[in-house]
Amino acid sequence: MAENINFNKIVYKKRNYLKTIDTSFKELGVKTIQEQIDEQPTVQEFFDMYNTLFYEINEFGSTNSHEFLIKTSQEYIGAEQDNEIIELLQAEIASLREELLDSQKRLADVAASVPEASDIIIPNLEDDSPSTTIADDVTIPTPSTPETPTELTKEQKVVKDFTKYPKSTIKKRSERLGYSKRYIRSVKKDNNL
Repeated sequence: MAENINFNKIVYKKRNYLKTIDTSFKELGVKTIQEQIDEQPTVQEFFDMYNTLFYEINEFGSTNSHEFLIKTSQEYIGAEQDNEIIELLQAEIASLREELLDSQKRLADVAASVPEASDIIIPNLEDDSPSTTIADDVTIPTPSTPETPTELTKEQKVVKDFTKYPKSTIKKRSERLGYSKRYIRSVKKDNNL
């Protein structure tokens, strides 16, 4: 015996169809832009994660390191201006230290050239002798002004450093002299060092 099967077909208008039936592809893992934005951490959440992971982050490295964070942040806020001021001040400190060392050397030379008080004979003012004499074999050196060393220019200092430390790196030269790496590279190129 044959059975009758009734099929009921429900037909929706176009407007009602979109309201009634979900046509998005949620099963495939596609997220809307708003869902993606909502999943992004806030600034507070970022810093909470950063504080939690602080000691797990590498100290140095071109990416994913504290060094990378510092460099990118400095570039963003324009900290190079501060670095240039610091480099100039470090260069000034280095030159002042050199001047102080030169002054101390000159002072030591002068102190070494002055005779001891026991060797000096005080002249008899009643005597008509024209000059003061010291023991027969000792003469008093004529005081003279010490030669002031000519101040080296920045470029001369870099060239001198290249001759003194030929195998040194640009970074170490920069730290030693207090000049920027860029300046040292330009001097190296200009002087074929």
